Amino acid sequence: MVERLFPFLKWFRGYNREFLTSDFLAGLTVAVVLVPQSMAYAMLAGLPPVHGLYAGAIASAVAALWGSSPQLQTGPVAIVSFLVFTSLMTFAQPESPQFLLLASALALMAGIFQLFLGAFKLGFIMNFVSHAVVSGFSNAAAIIIASTQVPHLLGIEIEKHEFVFKNFAEIAKNAVYTNPYTAAIGFASLVLIILLKRIHNAFPSALAVVVLSTLATYYLNLEEKGVKVVGDIPAGLPTPTLPLIDMDMVDELLGKAIVIAIIGFMEAYAIAKTISVQTKQKLDVDQELIGQGLANIVVSFFKGYPVSGSFSRSAVNFIAGAKTGMSSVFTTLFVLITLFFFAPLLYYLPRATLAAIVILAVIGIVKPARFLSLYKTNRQDGIIALITFFSSFIMKPDYAIFIGVVLSLILFLWRSMYPRIVHLSRDPETRTFVNAQTFGIPECPQILFIRPDASLYFANAEHIFEEIDRLVKSKGKELKYLVIDGESINYIDATAVEVFKDFLEELERRNVELYMVNVKLPVKEVLYRAGIINVIGEDRLIASKGQTISLLFKKLDHDYCKRDCPYAVFDECASVKEILKLEAVDKGFLRKLYQHLSALPGVEVFIGHRDERILIMVGGTAFRFDIKDFSKDGEGRFYVSPTKVLEINGHIISVGRVAKELGIPSVNGHPVLGSSLKEVADRLRAIVEHSLSESLKEG
Repeated sequence: MVERLFPFLKWFRGYNREFLTSDFLAGLTVAVVLVPQSMAYAMLAGLPPVHGLYAGAIASAVAALWGSSPQLQTGPVAIVSFLVFTSLMTFAQPESPQFLLLASALALMAGIFQLFLGAFKLGFIMNFVSHAVVSGFSNAAAIIIASTQVPHLLGIEIEKHEFVFKNFAEIAKNAVYTNPYTAAIGFASLVLIILLKRIHNAFPSALAVVVLSTLATYYLNLEEKGVKVVGDIPAGLPTPTLPLIDMDMVDELLGKAIVIAIIGFMEAYAIAKTISVQTKQKLDVDQELIGQGLANIVVSFFKGYPVSGSFSRSAVNFIAGAKTGMSSVFTTLFVLITLFFFAPLLYYLPRATLAAIVILAVIGIVKPARFLSLYKTNRQDGIIALITFFSSFIMKPDYAIFIGVVLSLILFLWRSMYPRIVHLSRDPETRTFVNAQTFGIPECPQILFIRPDASLYFANAEHIFEEIDRLVKSKGKELKYLVIDGESINYIDATAVEVFKDFLEELERRNVELYMVNVKLPVKEVLYRAGIINVIGEDRLIASKGQTISLLFKKLDHDYCKRDCPYAVFDECASVKEILKLEAVDKGFLRKLYQHLSALPGVEVFIGHRDERILIMVGGTAFRFDIKDFSKDGEGRFYVSPTKVLEINGHIISVGRVAKELGIPSVNGHPVLGSSLKEVADRLRAIVEHSLSESLKEG
């Protein structure tokens, strides 16, 4: 219980001088990065730069003391600072006392929300904001953030608008009024930071440029030439006060605070997870919420604004060798020393330099290739990311995030409403049950064996049972048994139960018997309570697929099997009719096939070691076949395995499905390649060409 309230006590188990030295040096290294960054991000948030130091000094220690990640560095960050600015710009003038009060109030509300979620173990709620939404918004925010710093970089004044595209127009209109001294300082800062980073990635380039630009402004009297500087920075921390605002304003800001809390935490937790993968340290999402929440709450008392985990500073902390959260405590101490003893020295720090620091920090967030990667992985995620990205430019950022979240949830519900109904059949080689349609494997005409790939609930039950009913009708009069595999059904609600009852009546009218296999205990309990088991019969709930087929095969119309059924789907088929026996091809088969394939135009062929594999190159794509993929019968015909899969440009295509689409006949589910090697070569070429064509369509 004590460690739950004070999780930092775990640090001191086995804490030694080596850990202390590592944490001290890491804390100092991070402080060197934090000081210029926190001032720059405060300016981005519409606050005087010193308020970034207030937030950074307090948040670093508090978040580490009550969080779960030893290396996570918390403080001002670009995305959250941008959200603060866009959330408050319609309520108060940036850098005004009212703006400062509202920023602190946002931190307090965001912190309370995070603390509430963590204390009541509701961290799972964060999963409702998909990675696609965060990726789309982050890319857009980075571009928008960079654009907000251009006026500071050029030394121009613009009228700030709520919508970003209007700000772009303002920058273009006022670019002619650029202050050459400000622009020189700004672009020189950009170049110097980039060059100094090339010396060593851990070199404190931002701090070095802060020092150099401050000295240049002081000795060259650039303030008198229109270069805007940070100005007076009071020494020390402000007196702790509770940021009180009226309830009407709380109502206005609550939604924005929740968005900031969620986006800020997702950024922090993603960073913590990235580091924990390398350190093998365990993360606790609820404890991390408590740490981030307390950091925001305490920061609000010291005229700070919302904070989050910083990727760049956490990486510096990790690389510098931080062992425990004490490194963050040392960071706080060093920033406090800066505030108490060195703050006045920052009077002549040019704001253009801080703008350069922000621009270079957010450029790394822009990753256009991420959209393509998301689209290739999952088209819906790619579309959501793009919609969130473009929405961020034409509306308020929190609205764009809301649209992305709602859209991703709608698409998730849509997928759950229309799940796959998988047709199952026995693989003629492995004897396991596989997707018959994917591999082009025949199904027994008297048994419809299916697996709904979803739980059954009010939104999808009607569609699923309608689709099953359609499949039952399509089978015709030969169908005698419907087998539903419950392997993917984890849950069934009352609505689904009622739809199920109606479906059972329809099956009875069609004289089709229902059997269920792999029914999970929670689902079985619901079916018992609803009386469905009594209707079906407990003997029709069977433990395994193989056991189900063994039982049903005895009940099939064996005369139909002998006379009309062209397939041998099950092992049991051999007991009622003569089936074709297949055997492995001769060892020299691929060498002979190689000669015939080599004679085909547009085909390159390579044969592998010991003649056990062959590569067929068509259209610049290689297709590999192994000798075990082929078989032959006693009449001299050659076959290819229907479950052989070809991987093309990230797509997986089965040979059985392609052969079926091409109209190639099959025996016992095996596509027939022909009796001569020339026929085999021609059909293999047709299969690989069709597979390539299909992959291009899907891609």
